[in-house]
Amino acid sequence: MSTHPTTPEPSSAQSHDQRGVALGEWAVTVGLLAIGVVTLLDGLGQATSTSASGVGAGFMPKVVGVLLIALSVALGVQVARGKRGEADAAEGDVDVRNTRWVPLAVCVGAVLIFIAGVETLGYVIVSALAFWLTAWALGARSHLKSAAIAVVLSIVVYLVFTRALGISLAAGVLEGVL
Repeated sequence: MSTHPTTPEPSSAQSHDQRGVALGEWAVTVGLLAIGVVTLLDGLGQATSTSASGVGAGFMPKVVGVLLIALSVALGVQVARGKRGEADAAEGDVDVRNTRWVPLAVCVGAVLIFIAGVETLGYVIVSALAFWLTAWALGARSHLKSAAIAVVLSIVVYLVFTRALGISLAAGVLEGVL
């Protein structure tokens, strides 16, 4: 029997390598910074507002971009000081063998269908299809009810944006009908 104290081995839930570098925390920090920079650049690229208030399409992306950059800097400072996030109780218990890959693929496919078809088919059709596919992938029991909700929700969102807010969404093949 040994009297030497043993050090606990790092669990698989910890996000650092053998040297103690917080790889996961740094990845989140860099990712957040990248999203902030892209958002800020997009806001700066928007046309200048001609309204009396001076608030145009680029205002909110600029605000969000600056806030994301500030948040990433604050997070980077915390990570550099050695303050790392604590793993939740279940984070180390993820078993990818039980991951439901088909529903995940259907949800990703729904997003890709939306991106590829919104200009040609129109917002109402592709958003209804994307909603219905996502509901099916997440286990909706009634396909007919999901389809009806998808169509009604898509039409309501389309009408609110185009009529009430004056923001044009692609009508696609339903041009002139809506």
